[in-house]
Amino acid sequence: MSKRIGTAVAFLLAFMTAGAQWNTGSMLRMGQNAIYFDDYVTAIENFNHIIRVKPYLSEPYFFRGLAKQNLDDAEGAVRDFSQAIALNPNYFHAYLYRGVALSNMHRHEEALADYDQAIGLDPTAAYAYAYRGMTLADMGRLEEAERDYSKALMLDGKLLAAYLNRAVVREKLDDREGAMADCNAAIRLNMFSDEAYGLRGYLYYLQQDFHSAIEDFNRALKANPENKRILMSRAMVWYEMRKYRETMEDYSEVIRLDSNYIYAYYNRAMLRAEVGETNAAIGDLDRVVEMNPDNILIYFNRGLMKMEIRDWYGAYDDFTESIRLYPDFVKAYLVRAAVCEELKRGGEAEKDRYAAVQIMERYKKMKEGDRNALVDTTADFRKLIDINARRDEVRDVINGRVQDKRVIVELQELFYVQYVSLDSLRSGKVQVYNKHVMDYNQSHHYEPSITLGNRRAVYPEGFAEERIAQLSERIAQGGTVDDRLLRGCFYLNGGAYPEAIRDFETLTEREPGHLLGVFNLANARMMMYDYIESVEDHASKVIGEEVREMRRVDYTAALEGYRRCLEIDPDFVFALFNIGNVYAKNGEIDKAIDAYTQVIRRDKDLAEAYFNRGLLFVYTGQKAQANADLGKAGELGIVGAYNIIKRYCREEE
Repeated sequence: MSKRIGTAVAFLLAFMTAGAQWNTGSMLRMGQNAIYFDDYVTAIENFNHIIRVKPYLSEPYFFRGLAKQNLDDAEGAVRDFSQAIALNPNYFHAYLYRGVALSNMHRHEEALADYDQAIGLDPTAAYAYAYRGMTLADMGRLEEAERDYSKALMLDGKLLAAYLNRAVVREKLDDREGAMADCNAAIRLNMFSDEAYGLRGYLYYLQQDFHSAIEDFNRALKANPENKRILMSRAMVWYEMRKYRETMEDYSEVIRLDSNYIYAYYNRAMLRAEVGETNAAIGDLDRVVEMNPDNILIYFNRGLMKMEIRDWYGAYDDFTESIRLYPDFVKAYLVRAAVCEELKRGGEAEKDRYAAVQIMERYKKMKEGDRNALVDTTADFRKLIDINARRDEVRDVINGRVQDKRVIVELQELFYVQYVSLDSLRSGKVQVYNKHVMDYNQSHHYEPSITLGNRRAVYPEGFAEERIAQLSERIAQGGTVDDRLLRGCFYLNGGAYPEAIRDFETLTEREPGHLLGVFNLANARMMMYDYIESVEDHASKVIGEEVREMRRVDYTAALEGYRRCLEIDPDFVFALFNIGNVYAKNGEIDKAIDAYTQVIRRDKDLAEAYFNRGLLFVYTGQKAQANADLGKAGELGIVGAYNIIKRYCREEE
């Protein structure tokens, strides 16, 4: 079994006595402070330490749940809040925040049950009513939501968010006067609240009082100049006032603040087209297409703009893409017919006009009551016109990575044996150990010392070259298997794969059962093959004829090596993990998931296995499983897992 510990700490463990005391209170406060300063990953690490030592305490589970919730790991938060409740059935805050997490996951009925439980434990907790009001509002139960917000404000008249949320609900209930009163009350509570001014500005906009709306948006932006939502709202009002220069400036400011703010690009494009800046408008829509390649309106509008500049072929392609995405798009057929006329394709134009007529006839029959007339493509229309929608599918797992148009997420890499330098010990870098590595290090009194890791060790300048020279001199005089192992490790770390393979082959010929040697021989073959695949066909010119001759070393040879490791030690999880990576690179996703699952059964603390399995679950569309695995990987220290959860694991509303 493996154990993840700090390298420097590992050498101190032997000197710790059994009577050493664990200051739980201090560690708990450190974690709480980390949450306060938004350092959620550090907070999770602190709570993990407490849970390992005192798993019967409910508080560390609760606070770890809070940290996960702030990292958008709602599934992980619910699990931790549930554990806190199991340990303490009267834990008010655990019910409350589990309700929030469940509501964020659109599990509203379960959330309401938790809020009811929390209110039963403390009927005077104003914010419990406020949270329940938010969930009721999300469910469309507006009158009940208003009552809960009112109850919260009766218990605590200083709840700013309750005033603002009640204002939103009252506006939806057509109580504009009550909504305005709530905004005014919120501003009296906090004269610097950008959200309060922004909401009141929106209410003025609905009343067509544009000047008052602009004044409030200006006040909001004075309090928070980077509030993109309010900048977009002010742009909307400027546009209604026909002040196009100011409108354009607000859209451009939003884009400056967030280069991926898709609505700002789209709206600026439409405005630019309106004022005659057609080429600039097309450029903005090009950016929108990069972020959202599945939206029919983007292609349709860009096609119209290309018609303006007489780019007939470009317009034809855009209208064709709109039709591909939504085959019942009548207007796209009609304008493409017009483009075909310009391109002297009369036959195609006639076909498009005929297709448009046929679609209109089907919809006419549908309106007359013929249900069979409705074609299936209409089911996805709403999603297809959502400017902010993006594909959740990810691509390119075969090459060891999952990606979409805006972000690339790499699988955690292969584990391999590396030499540990004193510098890495001093840095306290986290390494992964198992009994074979520990036995080796103890038998050599930690000089030399090795570790298992999946990140390239960094040595002082000239250090590796000096050690290779020393080891080569000893090997020339006969040497030992240890000399071959260490030199092979240095070669592998430096990317000298043929040399590493020769050392590990020699080692395993002498000792066929040398687990670490067999393991690194498989790793060297795997890593060399990956490198060869990453270069172009002129690889021999770049890395030498010898590498080209060794192209026969492929994934099959590596797999055989890893399987040999498991014959030597069936619990050597790092060989299983690397097998999972091989399958993932080969596109054999089910086999890869099975390999990572076997790793997790043997070692529940290997974060990389959860991370990689989570990515593959993302790829196969299993969001709940992906969320659970990535949340666990984040809990165990892979910070980037939370970013993946945010981008890929949210269920569509």
